[in-house]
Amino acid sequence: MSVSIEELLPHRAPMRWVDALVDCTDTTAIATFHVGEDHFALRDGALLETALVECVAQTVAAALGQRMRASGQPGAANQGMLIGVTNFKIVAAPAVGSTLTIDTREVKRLGPMLLVAATITSAGQPIASGELSLYA
Repeated sequence: MSVSIEELLPHRAPMRWVDALVDCTDTTAIATFHVGEDHFALRDGALLETALVECVAQTVAAALGQRMRASGQPGAANQGMLIGVTNFKIVAAPAVGSTLTIDTREVKRLGPMLLVAATITSAGQPIASGELSLYA
């Protein structure tokens, strides 16, 4: 995708947790995030595990922004809110220098309420998975 992530998300550094939206359909989205050595959310050489939830939420927000652009609406998606986290399992903390792939899929939508399943990998290895409830 050729659209800058800043055009899709209202988040800016240091609170932006997605570098690029690499794929987006009506119900799925894939984004990437590189864990830089100067990131504020590092502890003992690894990204804090709680940051992974925000990576997923921002992937969904970027996808919403892309879908808005595709329908002719300019600007970033800025009306969303994380409501809940379910069955989120973290199997490894991402190390400095790693690139995360965040893969999301809409499970259920009821009006503005959205349930999303997500998987996060690094170098093809699972890092985390779970579900987020969002108002979007």
